[in-house]
Amino acid sequence: MGKRNSQNGYVSADSVDPNVPSPARVWNYWLGGTDNFPVDRQLAERIMAAMPSMPLIARFARLFLADAVRRLSESGVRQFLDIGSGVPTADNTHQVAQRLAAESRVVYADRDATVAAHAQALLTSTPEGKTAYLQADLRDPEAILAAAARTLDLTRPVGVLLIGVLHFIPDSDDPGQVVARLMAGLPSGSYLAIAHAASDLDPEAAAEATRRNNQTS
Repeated sequence: MGKRNSQNGYVSADSVDPNVPSPARVWNYWLGGTDNFPVDRQLAERIMAAMPSMPLIARFARLFLADAVRRLSESGVRQFLDIGSGVPTADNTHQVAQRLAAESRVVYADRDATVAAHAQALLTSTPEGKTAYLQADLRDPEAILAAAARTLDLTRPVGVLLIGVLHFIPDSDDPGQVVARLMAGLPSGSYLAIAHAASDLDPEAAAEATRRNNQTS
């Protein structure tokens, strides 16, 4: 995997720290993947001790992603911006979208170095379509949109996917305003799909899972 490239944004695997837990790798573990380290598995198990359903939730989130992409494609959307995309797995956004419309274009963005190191797996587009990867932080939506414009036509509707990412943005960074700024840069007819952790379904378990997560960096 080459060093970081200004066009596709991926970095070398050398930038991945195996001693610091990564949300993307923890999620990968819950999905049954192998792109994780002992430190990630330890954190995943600690969170699962408070919320044993996390692997099931992770799988349902992937199903929700695929269903959202399918529904948007059926509504005529041919451009997608998947922020907080995570480590590539089965049925990534471009695979679902391009099965339905080969000309679909997809831009992935994530700040996690592990995701960047695997980004080449996200750049396997159909000849008619196009994919790209950005190493970027959701808290800088203007930078994401500026880079995405190299692949997407931002005068045409875009389906924005925020799947399991907003709960990593603290209230001090005003996640609502971040989303508003992101959508303000897109034209009428665009869509926003969100999958977000809820704290009110099982407040005690959610609070304990959050506490265990916050004990790490």
